[in-house]
Amino acid sequence: MNLNIDEEIVLFRSGSVVSSLLGAFGSSLRETRLTSLLGFLISCVPEEFGNYFDVDNTVLEVMLETHHSSSKETGRSDIILSTKRGNIVIEAKVGHHNPLRQSQKYPAYRRILLTNHIPSTFDRKHRNIKYINWDQLSKFLRSLSKRKSNYIKFLCNDIIKYMETHSMIKKKESVEIYAREINNEYTLNLFLKARVYGCYFEKSSKLAEALYFSPHFGKSIALNHPGVTAGISYITKIEHIEVVESWEYFLAAAKLIRGKTWLNSHKQYLDVIHREWNWKDKKQRSMLFLGEPRLVFNPAVKKENLQKGKGWLSKRMFSFDELFAGWSK
Repeated sequence: MNLNIDEEIVLFRSGSVVSSLLGAFGSSLRETRLTSLLGFLISCVPEEFGNYFDVDNTVLEVMLETHHSSSKETGRSDIILSTKRGNIVIEAKVGHHNPLRQSQKYPAYRRILLTNHIPSTFDRKHRNIKYINWDQLSKFLRSLSKRKSNYIKFLCNDIIKYMETHSMIKKKESVEIYAREINNEYTLNLFLKARVYGCYFEKSSKLAEALYFSPHFGKSIALNHPGVTAGISYITKIEHIEVVESWEYFLAAAKLIRGKTWLNSHKQYLDVIHREWNWKDKKQRSMLFLGEPRLVFNPAVKKENLQKGKGWLSKRMFSFDELFAGWSK
């Protein structure tokens, strides 16, 4: 597998950014998706996982979603590791539920439980039970990715990204707020009244990971519009990001996301960017469809509190803590 990071582009599914291979199959959190890829990864490097899980025998087979039936009940295990001594069941819960009772339905000499449930003293009394939380697993996957091939690194990182996306583990570097300059009247109206912002697509940008958008209003805008002050004052949720390369593509995306009625009622704000921007250059643009703008900082956060000097906003990614720290200066 040739994984060239330089060739990556942003992938969207139903208007939402896809940050992992697992995410391409749907935006909802599914245990079966996670355990299937984990089981595949285990089959690629069984010795590494055997050592991590403290397995005392060589792993011979990995089985996914095995059906079990008995005189009392039926069920389906997530992952089974087959060894000469017998089977080891791996049962996973993406939340804080305890999978102990579920795992005990399946015949095995040992059970590994992947969950954020904190085991009680009673839970720990059970023999041959090992609890591992998702954060512990992510640390092992990060370590494994540094020691193995690009193929294994890709699989490890994809599982980590999926867990981060669904808040099963914390992101190492959280991208919360994307900030850009607004220095003219028509982009101000586009933001405040149409809840849209557009800029040229940047391949290296972390915009796809941002949750919120915050404009920095220039002094010229503040002077001509009462109630608007220079600096960062508004924050709004990023609902959709569409990458378009023509005016027709933008209109089609807007109609799909907001509807024909919205498109007609906000025509005056959209027509301006049709006239003012050069759509014939066929350059890709990131169009942000935003939630209701919220006035968060009053007075506004000055850019000189966020960077050196008063020039153009040089930094575009902020955390809430950074903005509040700049506000309090």
